[in-house]
Amino acid sequence: MIAPLEIEFHNTQPIEEAETCIRQEFAALERFYHRIVSCRVDVELPEHPRRGSLSTVRVDLGVAGAKGTEHVQLHSQHKDVSMAIHAAFNAAHRRVQEFKPPNRYA
Repeated sequence: MIAPLEIEFHNTQPIEEAETCIRQEFAALERFYHRIVSCRVDVELPEHPRRGSLSTVRVDLGVAGAKGTEHVQLHSQHKDVSMAIHAAFNAAHRRVQEFKPPNRYA
């Protein structure tokens, strides 16, 4: 199923590089687990970039499971926005594994 992807930027104009990174990470996640119903990604950059400021990425997934649709919320912070995106989607990949049935042939 092709799930709708919503991307929203806070404290900045949309960043094409970050948006491309999000779309690639989401495509990889969707190939791994095809029962994703929705995905919303919020990217928040610090208002005043200075030493110690972190970019925050929040991922909210709607996942079809045995009990209906469940929402999984994850977030990550890093100085580099692309690293924060990658870390958030790695966490999403680990959480989605919980919904995937075990491999019968392993």
